Amino acid sequence: MNKKILVVDDERNIVELLTINLKRFGYDVISAYTGMEAITLTSLEQPDLILLDIMLPDSDGIKICSMIRNNERTKDIPIIMVSAKSQEEDKIEGLMAGADDYITKPFSVKEIEARIQSVLRRSKKNKLTGSETYLSENEEIIINKDLYEVYKGKKRIDLTLTEFRILSKIFDNANKVFTREELVDEISTDKEKADIRTIDVHIRNIRKKLESNDEEFIETVRGIGYRVK
Repeated sequence: MNKKILVVDDERNIVELLTINLKRFGYDVISAYTGMEAITLTSLEQPDLILLDIMLPDSDGIKICSMIRNNERTKDIPIIMVSAKSQEEDKIEGLMAGADDYITKPFSVKEIEARIQSVLRRSKKNKLTGSETYLSENEEIIINKDLYEVYKGKKRIDLTLTEFRILSKIFDNANKVFTREELVDEISTDKEKADIRTIDVHIRNIRKKLESNDEEFIETVRGIGYRVK
């Protein structure tokens, strides 16, 4: 079955351009021209991914993104924001609202397709009994929360309890950017003594154990924190 993409933009020529090309790439496409229409279609159609413009006539994409993320039925649907705003603070605002990626206008169709594939790939998580599987481009990462074990393919990765808790937190939601403060809350029993700088040290250790030179599972989001790549 083809993946279903919801394109949300009030500029009809952009919607038409994306629809034609995404269908050529093998996607099914539905479209919305306002924020409220996007909310309705997201709930009814349950798309596999949303391309969401920020500047909409009845609301802005930031609010729409937050509404989708706060709805239990739609909270896990990947969202790529599309905007003419290119400042770093605009991108950070979009990611903090729950977007998985951020593309600035003008964009190329090839870039859109590459970003869609990337976001869909990292959102492929299969929940199993007592374990969680993240499907990467090359190998799968299996996190067994009952046994506190992590496997990369068939190889067991030895993590400390703190490293395991951080990794589990990040992989719990591949569509979310976790701030250092959120990760500190996960591992600390005394917030006053917690130091957010220790998170960067733990992430470095996890990367050394989990990643190789040609792959990256945990992405640093500048100015915010970390997420599954």
